[in-house]
Amino acid sequence: MIGTPRTALTVAVAALALVLAAGTGATASLMISGKQIKDNSVTSQDIKNNSLKVKDLSAKAQAKLRGRTGATGARGPAGPAGPAGSVGLPGLQGIPGLSGFDVVTVTQNIPALSGLVGGTGQVSAACAAGQKAISATSSYASAPLDQLGNLLSQVTRTADDAFTASGLNLSLTQRTLTLDVVCANVAG
Repeated sequence: MIGTPRTALTVAVAALALVLAAGTGATASLMISGKQIKDNSVTSQDIKNNSLKVKDLSAKAQAKLRGRTGATGARGPAGPAGPAGSVGLPGLQGIPGLSGFDVVTVTQNIPALSGLVGGTGQVSAACAAGQKAISATSSYASAPLDQLGNLLSQVTRTADDAFTASGLNLSLTQRTLTLDVVCANVAG
């Protein structure tokens, strides 16, 4: 049979395909997978130089690669000064100064309980001219502890320089209500 150029080309392509198919199968059969390698059988001689990366190593091996922390280096020169900050907000007005403290004390007798009606009374105290009343307190003089529940008082500011104390006595004995007003000179 006489071959034509077309037949020769077909035979050549078929032969090339046969060679490639045979070679691929042989190459695939020569590939070794991790499952086929016995544990602890690969040594450093079997690994190509510069082919492993740090991420391929275990955490323990990676930790061994880190050295100890070195000494701290010398301090560098100071950097240039930064820009000036903006001007802050103005502060609040300060509290006026206090001086010349005085305590004004006034007393008033509060009558005893009469029938079912308690004794009542009121006492007022004012500071000297130019002073202001800072605080005030009231108390009953010489009252036994067991009768303190029978004695009531209330302190009320009546002006910048004065307080008043009102008292109610539900005990069987007359009591003395004391009002103490703290006065001071207030600057400003």
